[in-house]
Amino acid sequence: MWGKAWSWKWTVSKILAEKLGYEIISIWDMKRKLAKEMWLNIHEFNLLWEKPENAKEFDLKYEEFQKWLDLNSNIILDSRLGFFAQPKAFKILLDVSEEIAGERIYKAERDTDKQESLQAAIEEVHNRNKADFERYIKLYNIDLRDQENYDLVIDTWDKTPEEVANIILEKFEK
Repeated sequence: MWGKAWSWKWTVSKILAEKLGYEIISIWDMKRKLAKEMWLNIHEFNLLWEKPENAKEFDLKYEEFQKWLDLNSNIILDSRLGFFAQPKAFKILLDVSEEIAGERIYKAERDTDKQESLQAAIEEVHNRNKADFERYIKLYNIDLRDQENYDLVIDTWDKTPEEVANIILEKFEK
């Protein structure tokens, strides 16, 4: 599963893991842990992540890790490269507009993503999405936004995480 910033992917992953009895492997959690070990906040870490000279150390390492996951294991993989690294898996994209994502960030109680204004939060989402799309085009020649890469695409703007999880479960069971 992958989703744009603040599309509910983590919350939906937790709901699905509980309902299915699956484990979650989150590349984002791996990034947060590494950032903490480096004494960086997530913004500072992302700036390092985005530098081309760090691609091998960051992206390619996580891609390789994902390729070795057993397709038959009970895992929800939260990753931008999941569809690329595991092409035979059930692949999900959670979508949301930058404005809705910005509102979600602005209202959140997180230390790592706190923004001073709604406009700043929307700009942060825009910059993060743009950087991701450009990065993966350059690194892998793949467009994360191409809906053909996924088995299921859900716009989460008007749905609760529980509703999104139920849509996924229904399609997954088929």
